[in-house]
Amino acid sequence: MTQLKKYVKNKKEVEIVSQFRKNYVKEYVNFLIKKGNIKQGKVIVDIPCGTGDMAKAITEKVNVEKFVVIDINKNMVKSAKEKIINNVLAIVGDAGDIGNLIDFKVDTIICLNGFHQYINRKEDFLRGCEKILNKKGRLIFDISTRGLDDEYTRKFFQSQRKEIMSLSKEYNITTQFPTWPNDSILKNYRKMIFDSGLKLLDENEFTTFKTVSQILSDAITIPGRSRPWIPGLNYKKRKDIIKKSIEKTTEKLGKHKIEYNRIFFILEKTN
Repeated sequence: MTQLKKYVKNKKEVEIVSQFRKNYVKEYVNFLIKKGNIKQGKVIVDIPCGTGDMAKAITEKVNVEKFVVIDINKNMVKSAKEKIINNVLAIVGDAGDIGNLIDFKVDTIICLNGFHQYINRKEDFLRGCEKILNKKGRLIFDISTRGLDDEYTRKFFQSQRKEIMSLSKEYNITTQFPTWPNDSILKNYRKMIFDSGLKLLDENEFTTFKTVSQILSDAITIPGRSRPWIPGLNYKKRKDIIKKSIEKTTEKLGKHKIEYNRIFFILEKTN
């Protein structure tokens, strides 16, 4: 979760993230409650909890016994704690240490918008989840990727990545632009799940298409999102690089819809 330390730096940036996530929360909260078997009296963990908006939405629908929010970014944890208020345990820590951060059993763990990009010690995280889950307890994590079934989308982000690297050379910056999961990476994640001792119950994929303008908006709306991508520059310079990279890419490839894939993995502890 190292990159999350730089995701938000102040309350204003927390509010920007919160506003940006509104549609995501509204779209998936009922799905998570159902698939996560979240019921009254259960103990729930949200890691990385982000601004706490999903946790808040869940607690407004289900009277859980305890909600544990964990994030490596203290500003996120503070925001989540303020939103839930009752029966909340807030912890600042790394997802790879989850097996040691919590010394009691839990019923459901949700890990949203974090597993692929922000959790560096994925095997430790999965084994830690297996350790603290009750029997029949569930872990749900989602993977956001692009172009699993669309060649244009794959070419678009390959080209944009090269353009960002080229534009960043002007500032002597080494870029760390994210790699979106492909079939090979997803296969490796399934192996990690098997090795952790957890059972993969189901995979649910949701596919949507966005315009190039929406891609630009997604990339620049949250100031902290691009900090680890193009480190060492201020928000305006990072924004200009991303904007130019998209313009150069569309000049080469034309403007078509971009395929977004969100895959939820539903896991269960069987013993």
